[in-house]
Amino acid sequence: MSKVAKTKTKGKAGKPAIPEWTPRISQRTLANGTAWRADWWERGASGGDYVHRSKQCETRAELDDWIEQERKERAKDDKLTRRADKRRDSIVALANLSPREKAALAAAVASLRLAGGGAEVLADAVKVYAKTHLTGARKKVWRIVGEHLRIVRQRRRPATYADRRRNLAPLVADHGRKLAATFSPAMAEDWIFAANTDSMRAARRRAAHAVFEFAMRRGYIDRNPVATVERVEPAPRDEVCILTATDAAELMRRAEKHAPALVPYLAIGLFAGLRPMNELRGLDWQDIDLEGGNITVRRASSKTNRARLVPISPNLRAWLETVPPSRRTGSIYYSRRLLDWIAGKEPRQDRRIAEPGKIKRKAKADGKKTRMEFEPIPWGQDILRHTRTSYRLAETKNAPLVAEEGGHTLAIMRQHYANRTIRAADVELFWNILPTKAARKSKGK
Repeated sequence: MSKVAKTKTKGKAGKPAIPEWTPRISQRTLANGTAWRADWWERGASGGDYVHRSKQCETRAELDDWIEQERKERAKDDKLTRRADKRRDSIVALANLSPREKAALAAAVASLRLAGGGAEVLADAVKVYAKTHLTGARKKVWRIVGEHLRIVRQRRRPATYADRRRNLAPLVADHGRKLAATFSPAMAEDWIFAANTDSMRAARRRAAHAVFEFAMRRGYIDRNPVATVERVEPAPRDEVCILTATDAAELMRRAEKHAPALVPYLAIGLFAGLRPMNELRGLDWQDIDLEGGNITVRRASSKTNRARLVPISPNLRAWLETVPPSRRTGSIYYSRRLLDWIAGKEPRQDRRIAEPGKIKRKAKADGKKTRMEFEPIPWGQDILRHTRTSYRLAETKNAPLVAEEGGHTLAIMRQHYANRTIRAADVELFWNILPTKAARKSKGK
């Protein structure tokens, strides 16, 4: 077998081109049938003696396809080599490389050989490095997260921004300094499933998928590492958590006495059932029509992206009228710490004692704590909204009406609320939770 292919083609201006690659094809008999094989000789990685190469396929058609593809690749490499020769910077001559560049190139080839490769894969290695380190992928994860959050803050609802920011904070802490293109699907999966609960894992996956999808649109990366990560579906809740009528009355009594600024927020949450994160915290007093008897949930703050009217019940009207007209402006006041305090989640200093110096002296004199502590009221996610929906359904027995008022679907009503049994006496008690003065007038009648 000849070590060098004899067939040559003519280059431009009649000059001989690089010999065409023409492997010898033969059919081989195997123990379990036949196979087709291509054999050829080429210079080894060191550029010295010729070495034998071969490629074997089950069918001739498969082998022919491989040979055709290989010829195209070799023709492409030949073209690049000739172009490099014209520029006098070919790898063979190393004509235009500095000593430091030559040393770096030699080290790269040596590293590839230690890893089981050779100089022929150096171009692929350089392409990968350029894609992951020398293009838009030079952006690190923390920078892309920052850009993404700025866009979300401008274009999405405040609740969406807060949720995205909360779930991406651990990503920045764990992987923020990594280049975006080096963040692999395996890293994504490990980070997502490091969360403690299924709901947290699902939230992490949604946030990470969104930020890397954003990076793809910007051209920073060419694939989303989260796309192949298994979806996490939290187990559906069979029954939502609600307050008893007694606990609801106690909560409003504490707010009226110790945190009056929080009364409108709690009253609207309990008796109108607005979503706490975006609808209730985004509510303005101008959206409350006491004369018309409705609260307007605007499209911009609605989770379902549509506006709706929620009726103001008589007891909700009584609670809202405890706010002086001069203070019925701006957004509805909310304080998480204040809510946690009156719900019994954390101790808080009694605000009625105004002078810190007197507090300290009093504490030293009698040895008693100056904090007012409340017994915990059972609490759960969106409990004010779930409470209103449950008692409203028990009052009206009209699921479509309650779904429309709450911005629910009928499927959600059936899943979470329809099978709950609430005593008629508790329903009556709930809708008669009134502020102190109104309650006294009601009893006087």
